[in-house]
Amino acid sequence: MIFNNGGETMKTNQEIAKEIFQGKWGEGLQRKQQLTEAGYDYEKIQSIVDAMAASMPLEDILKHAEEYDKEHGLVPIEILGTETLEIEVDLNKYKAIKLTFVIGDRNV
Repeated sequence: MIFNNGGETMKTNQEIAKEIFQGKWGEGLQRKQQLTEAGYDYEKIQSIVDAMAASMPLEDILKHAEEYDKEHGLVPIEILGTETLEIEVDLNKYKAIKLTFVIGDRNV
């Protein structure tokens, strides 16, 4: 068992990393702040998360992304006509990005 300075039981870094994949600790700076405030070492846990993501099959990563999108009410964007769409992605935040372009009746 692991205890913090106040004598409270804490989860292992591996347990917290799994919870991160379940979306329980937010993302980015929010995650860092929550983990730090709870007494966890953000850098150690993030390195475990990175290692887990690096060894995870792409299908699993995309599944987690789809679940996150549904949970947070994110939906695909559909643009018709000749509009220009600019997408900015923080590649430090995501291990995989799926973009599908529909031209005519085929996906590209």
